[in-house]
Amino acid sequence: MIEAVSRAHAFAPAATPVVLHGESGTGKTFFAQYIHDVSQRSGGFHAFSVGTVAPQLALDELFGHVQGAYTDARKMRTGRIAMAGGGTLLLDDVQNLDLGVQKQLLQVLDRGTYSPVGSDRVLAVACRIILAMTEEPGALMKKGLLLKDLRYRFGACAIRIPPLRERRAEIPVLALRALQRCPEDTKVDGPTRISESTLALLSEAEYEGNVRELAGVVEYAYLMARASGAGEIGPEHVPEGLTVSLRYQRWGEPVANRVAVERALQLTGGNVKAAARLLGISRTTLSAARKSMRDDCL
Repeated sequence: MIEAVSRAHAFAPAATPVVLHGESGTGKTFFAQYIHDVSQRSGGFHAFSVGTVAPQLALDELFGHVQGAYTDARKMRTGRIAMAGGGTLLLDDVQNLDLGVQKQLLQVLDRGTYSPVGSDRVLAVACRIILAMTEEPGALMKKGLLLKDLRYRFGACAIRIPPLRERRAEIPVLALRALQRCPEDTKVDGPTRISESTLALLSEAEYEGNVRELAGVVEYAYLMARASGAGEIGPEHVPEGLTVSLRYQRWGEPVANRVAVERALQLTGGNVKAAARLLGISRTTLSAARKSMRDDCL
């Protein structure tokens, strides 16, 4: 992340297009917003997922069209590039964009000009464009999902956003930030704190959806804690499906099981029910394991 932030600061003041790549939910939109804020551009920040529109509509979305450009074009339409003004335009999911459209986008990025659909008028691109994709540009090019010229022309100014599993130290901060957003996102007031044991538990969990999934976990726990009248989110409030890399095998190695039990209890602040849930065993089995641990110490 230090390398990513360093590159962001190096690229931010320039008008050069930047490529952000990382798994879904790693925070590419947040990072693009950060680059925009550091750049101090006069306009606002705009984001658009180009992968969500049909190929035949992509150019219309990006460039807009003039009246009469095609049968249903009864009036002029402003495209995303024009709407972004002098600000920053994030084009997300570029890997889903038709290669033919990518070729026209490349010409726009190279020349800094474009024409609305159905028009011969050449307009200047005022905004700064950031491209976001789910994999490294070279890998996408080899799969035939990214235009070679686009990769070679702008692939150098790229920033990799690491998945959450590579930046676990950030999880407590990200969880607390997600908690701050909960009242606005859920439209109800709830707990204002997350216990230390819960933060430790969240830090050990696996998030295939990265930061986006973590935010969802915190929102669930927020609502469950609120429903129980708690002023603090505890381990018992996190989703039961939360995956933590702790294993307890009934006929497994006793030492390994002891380590798993101790860690589960530590993560849940001594909450037997929550610890048993993490390990995928019953409270009775966990209690028996704790008794065996105490007997071994005598």
